[in-house]
Formats: sequence, C-alpha cells, structure tokens
Amino acid sequence: MKKYIAPTIVLIFIAVGIFIRYEIVAPARAAARDLEAINGITVGKMTEAELLGRSAFQTMDRRCFEADCTYHTERTNGFLQRLHLAPITFLGTAVSVRNGMVVQVAVFIVRQGLTPISLTQTTALPAECTSNPCVKQLVQPNKKPLNIKVIFTNESEFRDRMPEAFQTSCLSRPHGCRTYEELAPVGHGLNLNAVAASK
Repeated sequence: MKKYIAPTIVLIFIAVGIFIRYEIVAPARAAARDLEAINGITVGKMTEAELLGRSAFQTMDRRCFEADCTYHTERTNGFLQRLHLAPITFLGTAVSVRNGMVVQVAVFIVRQGLTPISLTQTTALPAECTSNPCVKQLVQPNKKPLNIKVIFTNESEFRDRMPEAFQTSCLSRPHGCRTYEELAPVGHGLNLNAVAASK
C-alpha cells in the first residue's frame, strides 16, 4: 500500500499545478477571445443578424430593454487578486444594438491604482472632438479623474485594432501591468499619461 503513496502525492501536486495555471491564464485567454470577437464590427452598418453570425455572440450574455440590447463580457484576474499577487484588474466589452442595428462598441479596462480607460466606437464624435480618435477625460466634481475615454467612429482604423487595444496578459501577470504603456498599447501616441495627470 505504501508504494502507492508517493505516486499519488506526485499526481495530486501535478493536478493542483495544472488547476492553478488554468486559473491564472484563463482570464487573459478569455479576454483575448472577447477582443477578437468584437474586432472589425462597424457601428451603423452591421446588423444584429450579422453580429450573431459570429459564434461568440451566440452564447454571449445579452440583456435587452425594449428595442435596445447589449451583448457584454466581463473578465477579472480574481485568482491572482485573491492570493494578493496582483491588484484587481477588470476588462469588459459591450456591443449595443438598437432596432436590430449595432450602434456602439465599447471596451473598458479598470486596474486598481490607475484611472479606468474605455475605447468606444460610436456613430458620431462629440462636438468638442477635433480628431478621430478623440481622447476625453471625465472628472468628478472634486476634479478627481473618473475615466479616460478614447472615442472614434467607424471610419477610424481603431475599429480593426481591438485585439491589440489592451494587453490581455495583464490579467494573468503577477503584479499586473503598472503603466498605461503596458496596459493599453492602443494608447501609444495618444499620451494617456498626460491626460490622466491633467486636472
């Protein structure tokens, strides 16, 4: 009987190691699939039927209120965060449909210690935007940064850059990603650090 104890212990350690590795890498892999699923969607031109032609949307969470529906995903580095090995990091996607037509595509990432960032494709830029994409910062009444928004229309190349928009591996790294350069490669050239630092 004793001769089986050592192999059993080894198998248990292997199984635990596989489980831990899966729990660590699963959120990053899922987030990468989410970004791939929304890549190339054209706001104002793609119908909900065409959206459902993408396999990811056939099983994605869908919530509706009258003529408005939203398909969304949410990923977090919960396992690493529970072990206190990384600050909480959250990545989500949302595709909004109105009357059977896609009207908005959004990606948002929140990392503890950094101002949240959202990347939104919309039908028209806000009046104050002079470039496409346009970077805006939302602030609370006390001037504390609330969100950095990168807004663009379907004419921007950003529409086809969703898989590289955010570094999904940040969800599986011990200590996470500490800077906007690591977290949001799509922000290169947009000077997100300066936007976040402005009041």
